[in-house]
Amino acid sequence: MQLPKNEKGYALVLVLLVIIFIMIGSAVFMRGSISNAKQQRIVDDNNLAYTAAEMGVDYYKWLYINKFKAERRKIWNNTKLDYESDKIMINNKSITPEKKQEELKQAAKNRQNQMVDQLLNLHFTNLEKTKPDTTDSLQYSILGPVNYTRVKDSADRYIGLLVKGKVLGEYGKGSKRAKSLDFELLFDFPLLVEDSISNPPNNGGNSLTIPVVDIQSLIESNKQTTPCTINPNNEKCLGQKSTDTHFTAINSIVYFPFGYTKGNGNIGIDFKNTQIYSKGNIELPNMNTMNNITMYAEGNIELKNLNGANQANLYTTGSIEFKNASSGYSNSILYAKGAMDGKNTEFKNMKIVVDGNYTGEKFALTSKSVMVVGKELTMKKAGSIYNSNLVVKGNLVVEKSLVIKNNSKVCVGGNIDFNKIDLKTMDSNSKIYFVEEKANPQNIMGKYTNLIPVKESVFKTNPQALYDNCVGGGSGSDSSGITDNPNWEPPEIDVTYN
Repeated sequence: MQLPKNEKGYALVLVLLVIIFIMIGSAVFMRGSISNAKQQRIVDDNNLAYTAAEMGVDYYKWLYINKFKAERRKIWNNTKLDYESDKIMINNKSITPEKKQEELKQAAKNRQNQMVDQLLNLHFTNLEKTKPDTTDSLQYSILGPVNYTRVKDSADRYIGLLVKGKVLGEYGKGSKRAKSLDFELLFDFPLLVEDSISNPPNNGGNSLTIPVVDIQSLIESNKQTTPCTINPNNEKCLGQKSTDTHFTAINSIVYFPFGYTKGNGNIGIDFKNTQIYSKGNIELPNMNTMNNITMYAEGNIELKNLNGANQANLYTTGSIEFKNASSGYSNSILYAKGAMDGKNTEFKNMKIVVDGNYTGEKFALTSKSVMVVGKELTMKKAGSIYNSNLVVKGNLVVEKSLVIKNNSKVCVGGNIDFNKIDLKTMDSNSKIYFVEEKANPQNIMGKYTNLIPVKESVFKTNPQALYDNCVGGGSGSDSSGITDNPNWEPPEIDVTYN
C-alpha cells in the first residue's frame, strides 16, 4: 500500500527528536553528577581541613597538659620551700604579731603568683613552636601568637592560667583547604595557703595554732573573794578544797586558792559551762564524763575513770594524768608544761601541747588532731594516727606498733625505729619527717617516698624547719598551710569552630 506523500520522513524526525532529548537529559544529568561530586569533594576537603585543625587542637592541648602535669609538682614543692623560708624570716623579726600576720599574708600571695609565673615563663612560653608530626596532605599548626592570661581571685592572687590560641588545619597538596579553630585551655592552681588556715607568729619556738597561755596570770586575774553558794549558778565565787561530793557549778567561774579534790560523783553532770581556776592541784578521782569545762591549774591535773570528754580544755603548769582512762576525748585543748600520761585515751579533733614527756598505752590520734610533745613520746601498746599531725621533739618510742594513715604527718627530732611502724599501710599522702642519722634501720632510706629525712647538720641549724612540716591544721597540712599533695583540678578546654 502506498503511503500518503505528506507523511513521508515523520518517523525519522521523531527518532531524531527522541535522540536529542535523551542526549540533553544525559548531559544535564552528567553535569549534575559532576557538580555534586565536585561539591562533595569540596565538603570532604573542608571536613578534612577541620579534622586537621581538630588534630592540631588535640595535639597542642596534650602538649600543654602533659607539660603542666610534669612540672606542677616540682613548681609546688619549690614554692612551698620558698614560702617556708619566708615564714621563718618573718617570724624572726622583732615586729608586732599583727605586722607578722600582714607580712605572712603578703608573702603567701607573692609566692602564689610566682608559682603561676613559673609555669608560664619556664615551661609554657614558646611551647607552641614545637613542630608537630604531620603529613604532606594533612597539616596543622598554631596560627598567630598564643595569648596567656593569669586568672585572679578577689584577693588578687593568681589561681589559674588561661591559654588561648588558634589552630590552622590544612588538607591537600598545592591548592589546600584550610580551616581554623580557636581553643582555650584553663589550668587551675590550688591556693598555696588557704584563707581558713591561721598562720600565727612563732612564739617560744612553737608555731602550733594554739597561743602560748600564761596560766599563772589568768589564775591571778580571776581571783574571787565572794564564797560560793552550795550550788553556784551564774556566779563568780571562791570555792573550797573540800571533797564535798555534791558540789555543783553551772555557768560559773570558780576560784580555788588551795587546789580542788573531788570525791565520789560525776563531774560531767556537776559542772556545766564552767571555768575553774586553781592555785593548786586538781584531782578528780571518779569522773564519768566532762563537757564544756575549762580548767586552769597552777599544779597538776589528775583525772580518773574518764568515760568521755567533749569541749573540756585543761591548762596546767604541771602535768596531766589520765588514770584508767579508756574512752574518747574530743574537740578540746590539753596544755601541759610538764608531762602527760595518756593511758588508753583516743584523742579526736584535739590540740595537745606537752612540754615534757608523753606516755601512753593504747594511743590514738584522730580526726584532724594536732599534738606537739616537747621531749619523748612512749607508746606501750599499739598506736594509730589518722588524719592528724604529730610532732615529737625527742625520741619516738613505739614498743609494739604504730599505724599512720589518711593524710597524716609525723615529725620526729629524736630517735625513730621504723621497724615498729607499719610502713606498708601508709597512704601516699601521709609523711614522716625525721633526722637521717637518728633513724633505724639506716637502709630504710629511699625505699619509701613518704619518708623524708633531713641531715642532722641541717636540723641543728634550724630544727623548727623540720617541725613546721607537721604543725598546722591537723589535716595533712604543714604550719605554712601547704599540703604536699594539693588537689589539682583537671584542665578544662573550650573549642570554637570558625
